[in-house]
Amino acid sequence: MDRSKVIDGIRRGFRAIAIAFVVATLIPLLLGLALSVPTGRVLGLIASTLLLQANAAFVGLSLGLNPVFVLAVMTAVELGVVLAIYEILDVFAEQSERVKRFTESTEAKMERYPILHRYGAVTLIVLPALPVIGLYSSVVIGWLLRWNKLQSIFFVTLGWILVTTFLLLVALGFVRVVI
Repeated sequence: MDRSKVIDGIRRGFRAIAIAFVVATLIPLLLGLALSVPTGRVLGLIASTLLLQANAAFVGLSLGLNPVFVLAVMTAVELGVVLAIYEILDVFAEQSERVKRFTESTEAKMERYPILHRYGAVTLIVLPALPVIGLYSSVVIGWLLRWNKLQSIFFVTLGWILVTTFLLLVALGFVRVVI
């Protein structure tokens, strides 16, 4: 492998980490600082969001945090993770011949279904709510199917906001779930 490709891959890997840190950690901490929310609670919500994904809404409320603050922090964490995953996947596609061949094959197959290629990213709204797929896999699915990056990020984020809002409403007792 070409040495410059390796260096570029490492540089972009650090860029992904920086994006995740700034958007998923620094922005929520600054928001918490501006609103006088204890740093430990903000960090607890960030960690819970990374581990529990949308179910961290219950943790945020149990920490005594305002529901709007919980939604804002969880959305920042989601956006930071999504952007970092996209960056990492792009690096893999550029560095690995196997991944490059796979994505080229996927692009060729997607050209046969123009409606799916054009509107498929809309399906990403529901994926963050699915227990098996969740947030992280929905980003990978959108990337693998070569859907428009901005549309994919928008629809994954919209789905994230909807599922998180629903879980906040459940936790607050506005919505009852019958099992």
